[in-house]
Amino acid sequence: MSHSNPVHEGIDRTYARFVRELPAELAAIAHDLPHRLGLTPNPGTPWSRVFNNGAVLGLPMLLLADPSRVPPEVARTAAAAHLFAIIGAFARDRIDDGQVVVGLRERAIIERLERARDAALAPLRALAPSFIRDFAWAERMTAESVAEERATAAGQEPATLERYLAVAWKKQGLAFPAALAAAAAAGLPAEAQRQVEAVAAGAALGLQYRDDVVDWEDDLVHGFAWAPAVFASASTAPASSSTLAARLHACGGLVRMLGMSSAAFGSAANAAAALGAEALATWAREQAELTAELARREADSPGFAVSWERERKARRERQQALAVAAA
Repeated sequence: MSHSNPVHEGIDRTYARFVRELPAELAAIAHDLPHRLGLTPNPGTPWSRVFNNGAVLGLPMLLLADPSRVPPEVARTAAAAHLFAIIGAFARDRIDDGQVVVGLRERAIIERLERARDAALAPLRALAPSFIRDFAWAERMTAESVAEERATAAGQEPATLERYLAVAWKKQGLAFPAALAAAAAAGLPAEAQRQVEAVAAGAALGLQYRDDVVDWEDDLVHGFAWAPAVFASASTAPASSSTLAARLHACGGLVRMLGMSSAAFGSAANAAAALGAEALATWAREQAELTAELARREADSPGFAVSWERERKARRERQQALAVAAA
């Protein structure tokens, strides 16, 4: 996805509306929130340029794009709810993990994002009274994932693949409410609603599994990484990064996780195609193919996946700087 497509434009328009409604003393800070949260080194970077994949912030825009199935107002409302939810979640996560220190004004903006998130979801819930997987449910899932991951990192629970899969799924809680509420509010058939859930799960887990591979060394520096814990016995005895990397290569752990990621993207692509969300299906297929190739390269050249991500991050930061300079 290029940074000139409607999804990225929609992300920035929606966030700009949120900023315009803030008090003056918060608006300038909110405008530069990605930089203040340490998600980009470049001040002035818009949210559409923060992540490599537009589906992170704009999933409902891609998933609910057919006006014959989902009324445009329902889709726009879901898009806003999802955007505010994901931005707020990234902010809370970085603050709670100690990755960034912020002041009272940043915290006030995050609280307003969460209120805007809930306000956007409210009319969708009103159209679907039986809908229960709201943002309160999602936050419970996220809290459980944090507690379970910390217990594993502390050695209080075993670092098994089954536990990793369960924690990884709970981490995706905030990916579901907006899209699922919109599908229910639009009166989509039960099978179509299941396909919406499959798309959200496949896209979110595909990104999660892959991130846990390409970022494993950085995650370990911050205290815990699932890949070596599950596949390289990192929790049993201290070991250097190079030793863990050798173990991961010997057992094929990173390649296996990349295969899981590719399969998840493939599931998302199939579900999106069944819904007629062709742009999203194409994106998910491309991610599945990219990740399968990444697995092949990692198998041939240990460390390739980590280097790939670092180069991709550096390239994105250069693009951000150029875009800000040109604005």
